[in-house]
Amino acid sequence: MSNAPSALPPLASLRAFEALARSGSVKLASESLNLTPSAITHQIRTLEAHFGIQLVRRSGRSIELTEDGAIYASAVLSAFNELFRASDLLEDRKRGPIVRVSVTPTFAMLAALPHLERFRIDNPGLDLRLEAKNTLADFERDNIDAAVQFGEPPFGSLTYHRLLRSRAAPCADPKLLDRFAPIQHPEDLTKLPLIKFATAPDLWQRWFEEYEPQVATKEPDLVGDSLLTAIQMARSSMGVVLAPFPLIAPLVSSGALTVIARWGSKNMALRDFYFTHRKVDGSSEKIKAVHKWLKAVAKALETDARKFGV
Repeated sequence: MSNAPSALPPLASLRAFEALARSGSVKLASESLNLTPSAITHQIRTLEAHFGIQLVRRSGRSIELTEDGAIYASAVLSAFNELFRASDLLEDRKRGPIVRVSVTPTFAMLAALPHLERFRIDNPGLDLRLEAKNTLADFERDNIDAAVQFGEPPFGSLTYHRLLRSRAAPCADPKLLDRFAPIQHPEDLTKLPLIKFATAPDLWQRWFEEYEPQVATKEPDLVGDSLLTAIQMARSSMGVVLAPFPLIAPLVSSGALTVIARWGSKNMALRDFYFTHRKVDGSSEKIKAVHKWLKAVAKALETDARKFGV
């Protein structure tokens, strides 16, 4: 029996399979590699032909790994993570340290990106790379150093620090409020289209139970698949969203949204935003720099929120 290693499949096929396994979607894999979905599918089929084994199972528009595919994906993801880390080491030697931080799209838009220049000024030798994702952060799969996560601790074995203590308040486009004026009492909100987001489907029900128990059964009219989508719907004058403060404060400060009658619920248990990292990286200077920057961002958001009594 020969001990020679098997011939490796084409690198392009491995890269496509790694992106698919990491994202769980042909569409997301194609976007991450700047390829078309059909190109990703072609590369996966090439990989399957190389081994003569089915690695993915297709059902309509969805796709999932077979048992063999999942086993192979674990090894491929691990191998690519090692390659990414080795590449980072070379980049560090050439351009200085890189720190990769995963954030939610909403946090990226309203908190991180508006303050990114401040980080660069304060840390000229550190290359901060933000990765906006709605999925749960996976430090091994995503090759990240830290993450801002929206949820409830603990976060596995990660070290976590609360950044924002969230509370909800109804917000809407000023033009929408003009059409339905006057809005003077919580029950007046039942006249407006209400927007909920999939990650907190019972938020409106809980809010009404606190302010107007007799209308607690009022069902939202519109659903956003994420917090960011729900906020964009509200900005487009489609309805009212229970938005989390202080994160939403910049949109209120700019006039894009209005807080309705300053009804902010501080009693409802909302998920907060946390800065998370591996315990072993607790003494890392680049992790300390990111944490310091995020604490300053959080403080600025809280200052804005207090202006509106929320």
